Formats: sequence, C-alpha cells, structure tokens
Amino acid sequence: MARYSASPNSDGSSTDSMFLTPLRQPSVSTESDAITTPSRTDENETSDAEKQPPKRKRKPVPGKGFHKSKRGCFNCKRRRVKCSEAKPECRGCSRMGLTCIYPESPSPTPDKSHGSSIANAKAGVNLDHLRFFRHFLLEAYPPAPHGTEAVWHNVAALSSEASNAILGLAAQHLTLFHGTDYSIQALDLRVAAINGLNEALSQPCLTSTDADARYAAIIALTYQSAYMPDAMMEFIMMMRGWMFIQTKLVPDPEMSMFRDFTREAFVGSMRQHVELQRNDKATIALDDFLASLHIVRSLCQGTGEIKYLSALERLGRLAKESPMEAFLEIVPCYALTNKMTEDEFKAFTLPSNGTARVLLAHFLMLNYALEMQFLGPTPKHFAFCKQISTAWVIRVAASLPPKFQQHMMWPLGMASGSMGM
Repeated sequence: MARYSASPNSDGSSTDSMFLTPLRQPSVSTESDAITTPSRTDENETSDAEKQPPKRKRKPVPGKGFHKSKRGCFNCKRRRVKCSEAKPECRGCSRMGLTCIYPESPSPTPDKSHGSSIANAKAGVNLDHLRFFRHFLLEAYPPAPHGTEAVWHNVAALSSEASNAILGLAAQHLTLFHGTDYSIQALDLRVAAINGLNEALSQPCLTSTDADARYAAIIALTYQSAYMPDAMMEFIMMMRGWMFIQTKLVPDPEMSMFRDFTREAFVGSMRQHVELQRNDKATIALDDFLASLHIVRSLCQGTGEIKYLSALERLGRLAKESPMEAFLEIVPCYALTNKMTEDEFKAFTLPSNGTARVLLAHFLMLNYALEMQFLGPTPKHFAFCKQISTAWVIRVAASLPPKFQQHMMWPLGMASGSMGM
C-alpha cells in the first residue's frame, strides 16, 4: 500500500488533512511503520462522538421505492397492473369476473451436481418453442388474406417481439384446437411480445424492416386475442393498434412484406372461402336481431355507441336482402371501433360501459351466424369460432348488471342454439 507524507504548512508544521502526496513503498517495513498511534485530538474527538446519542434511522416513506409484484397472476401481468396476490382469486380478477391463475412457484435452485437436470429443462423449453413454430407454419398462421402464407415464413427473424407473438399465437391455437394445455406458455410469450412491442413503439421506426416487425407482432397478438376466452375487449384494443401501425408506421406500403394486407385483399379472401353452392337466403333470425337492436337503442348515450348501433342496423338490413353481401361486409365491421375518435374509443371500452358490451355481443353472434352459413361448420382457421364467440357472449352476460340482461336475450339465445340459424 502506498504511504503518504504530509506537505508542510507555511509555518513549518504539517497537517495530515492537506495535500497528501504518495511515496514509494519501501522494500522492508518496520514494526513502527505498521502501527499508528492516535493523537490527543483524535482521542477527544472520539470521546465527544461517543457522548452524542446515536442517530435514528429514517423510516421509509410509504410508496417510495415501489415495485410491481413479481408473483402476480397472469391476468394482472397481461393488463400491466399490480396484483393483490390474494388467493385463490385476486381482487382484480374477482372484480372483472376473470379466471385467476398464478404462475407456478419457482423451484429451489439446484446445486452444480444437478447440471444435467437444468440442461434437460432448458432443452424442454426449446423443444416447446420449436413445436410452436412448426405448428404456426403449418396451421396457426393468420389465414387471411388468402395466398399470403409464405409471408409468415420469415417473420420470426424480424425481431424478438415478432417471434414471441407468433409463438404465443401458436401455443394458444394448440390449446384451443388440439387439447394440449399450453395456456401458461402462451400467456408468458404474449406478455413478452407486448412488452417488446411497446418498447419498439417508443423508438423511431427508421426502416421498412422495423415497420414490418411491429406489424407482424400486432397481427399475431390480435389473432391470439381472438383465441382467448376472456379477451374480447383486448381483441378490440388490438384491432385499433393494428390500424395505427398499418396507417402510421408503415412508411412505404409497397416496400412492406405485408403490402397485400389490404381491405380489398381481406374481402377477396372471404369470397374465396365462401361455399358457393349454398343458397343466398337468410337462415338467421334477422327480424329478431333488428328488434333486439331497436330495444338496445334506448341504452345508447355516447356518440361511439350510437355510431356502432347504426352500423349494426345497416348490416342487419343488408343481411335480409343478401346474406352474402352482409357476410363480406363483416370485414369492414371489424374496424368500426377504429373509426372512433380517441375520446369515443376510451368511453366505449370502459369496463363500466355495459351498453358497448351488449352491442359487441350482438355483432359477435351475427358474425358467427354468417360464418356458419357461408364457411361451413368448422372454420378453424377463422378467429371467431363458436367456442370463443359463445364464451365471450356468456362472459358479457355474466358481468352485466341486471338492468342489461333483457338486452342480452338475442345474443344468449344464439349462443345457446335456441335461436334459429
């Protein structure tokens, strides 16, 4: 250790606290060098310090240094809110009528002798991801527009948020249609994709590759929402995000790998899937649908609700004249909420807005009925299969106050099969 000498003051004395200059370490040190004798001044300072009462530690300020819960349920993680961690059901899930699922408690970290088991666990995770990716390419890729399957082959290489989104979509698709429960993996991948997408959106979009990565992620996240039994409002929000990225972040649509993902292409895709041998005659209780909307009109107060109701009434009247044209008009109806202003959309998607949920339930059941008429009984490739549509409608009815229940009779009747189709 370097030793220090004191530089002299002007009066010839020396002071230890001023201008310390390092000296070269001697080759041999004496015992006196290693021992330091405190001066009288040091003793006085020490005794004075001992007489002073010990300082009290400051109490922590409530809320300061707050961190989000790491052991919260999956629904709270997905919604990015703090979880109360109450079990078996947290306050947020109880209030919103959701199924509360917590992640498994992490197992104790094994010692080095268990290295092989760690390697096997990592290999298992990788194998799951490989299975998800293979399933995505073969079956779970977004099916519309028709003929764009090849676009998705290289999406995983665009960014981490894009790869997590397509893996999460595939895991959810496997859970829904193939009887293997990958719901936890699907949700973990979804949370990672959403966090990655939010991070990407906070950065400038400089190239078409940047835009394509964000576009791929939002499409996959939207389709995954459509396969989740408790994600109706999340689907609506993802649709709006899809429109935002498509219209605001794609600098040159002709240079994008998603240049064929236009409204016309989606409508054309639906035409190619229609079973032309079916008669263009309504097999849906459309008079009951329109009568139900007429009753719902008395509930509509906000501008967004009135616009949505008017669009549904036009769709119902068109379905009476030509179910085929009404079915093709379903595609732009998906974007009805996208046309709302920011204030209208916020009011429409408020958890307390029961009227909006009644309107969405009517749209879901009309959409499903038209799909069944023109796409056949098992359109697995399309988002609104009966399992999800009915699950969303039943959840809406269960969450609404009693005053809304009479307005849910037509959607619930369609969901249960008691209404004509």
